[in-house]
Amino acid sequence: MLAISQGMPVRNFTDSSGIQWRVWSTVPTTSTVLSRDFERGWLTFESTESLRRLAPIPNDWVEAGSTKLELMLRAAREVPRRTGLQAQPQEAEESRESAS
Repeated sequence: MLAISQGMPVRNFTDSSGIQWRVWSTVPTTSTVLSRDFERGWLTFESTESLRRLAPIPNDWVEAGSTKLELMLRAAREVPRRTGLQAQPQEAEESRESAS
């Protein structure tokens, strides 16, 4: 599924493990990029469990099917989450308790 958020393509897909991901491209506008690999931008893959980045941005990511997006996801590096969808401490505790 392709959505447009503030003029930016956003893809949603479910991987083979049943995890739902949101994918979008990020292109930096300043020289604040910490790694040369990311100077020209990256794809961000976000789920409730993980945040990953893939650089450089593949040309065909907007049209890619779920299988190809999952291959890109596997090649992406996991990065620490600073904001967004991470579970609150109480929710995380409840998840651990219900798993036991």
